Amino acid sequence: MNKICLIVPYFGDIPQYSNLFFKSLSNNKNIDVLLFTDTDFELSLKNLRIVHITFQELVHKIQSLFDFKIVLNAPYKLCDYRPAYGLIFKDYLKDYDFWGYCDLDIVMGDFDKFLTPEILEKYDKIYQHGHLSLYKNTDDINREFMSSYGMDYKKVFTTSVNCVFDELFGIQQKFDHDNYKTYKSWDFFDVDPWKYHLTRVTSNVPQNILKKDFDFKHECFYWKNGHLCRIAADNMNLSNSEYIYFHFQKRKYIVPNNIQSCNDFLYLTNDECLEEPKIVNNVCDIDKYNKFSSFQQINFYLKKEIFIWRRRFNKYILKKG
Repeated sequence: MNKICLIVPYFGDIPQYSNLFFKSLSNNKNIDVLLFTDTDFELSLKNLRIVHITFQELVHKIQSLFDFKIVLNAPYKLCDYRPAYGLIFKDYLKDYDFWGYCDLDIVMGDFDKFLTPEILEKYDKIYQHGHLSLYKNTDDINREFMSSYGMDYKKVFTTSVNCVFDELFGIQQKFDHDNYKTYKSWDFFDVDPWKYHLTRVTSNVPQNILKKDFDFKHECFYWKNGHLCRIAADNMNLSNSEYIYFHFQKRKYIVPNNIQSCNDFLYLTNDECLEEPKIVNNVCDIDKYNKFSSFQQINFYLKKEIFIWRRRFNKYILKKG
């Protein structure tokens, strides 16, 4: 099997909801996570390696690779350096066929079921989003971020503004232009951060993907024995589908502290995980785990407006990310 390493630098307190990420990681034996952190976080998992390092030490390590002065004043700016991780962390990646990056606010499903040996053999890059992307571990791909097409990496690395270099309109444009093959399946569930009811993000999704079963008004999610599933209701008929991962961005999930020892069944609700292996039989059951709330939706709308205006202020007034 192809061996994959996900690189996750995280500085400051590791969020409590990441316990859900690590719980789901433990079921994916062909994926290792390399966590760089300045905290005393410890967790015993066979496929988790923790490297204790300060943010400034990492900045120094990255600076040593470039002959120009980089700008890396805050951990969040590391998102723009993600496409260069194959070069930055090459000493850690010698035994891997693929490397990549991901966020901690995801729940992994069964990666082997979706990323088969045939897919990993055929493609140079897997997915095109910041919440999770994989790259074949070769010298030319590890340096593709330096390609002359599209965003200039030197400009990206010398501004404090977040350029979203790790996503569709950054590194992905280089891969497309230079004829590298990217696996662009939408077999993950990216939750809309501005809706209380769990529903999928639709921006930048191709029209041929936005078909009837892309999303449902009544749907709920559960994780069982390493598999991430959705139960959906369509005209009172229930259907079950499976995803490679679930991205619950900007939601501070409440996760049991003892989740590593929990039974291998969890419902993923609007804001918490429930160890409640109850069978879903109808729409009412579904809506119990994925609730509707006008009051909560107003709160989400206000959060969105605050987020947008704060980002504009930071970008255009303070000239930072």
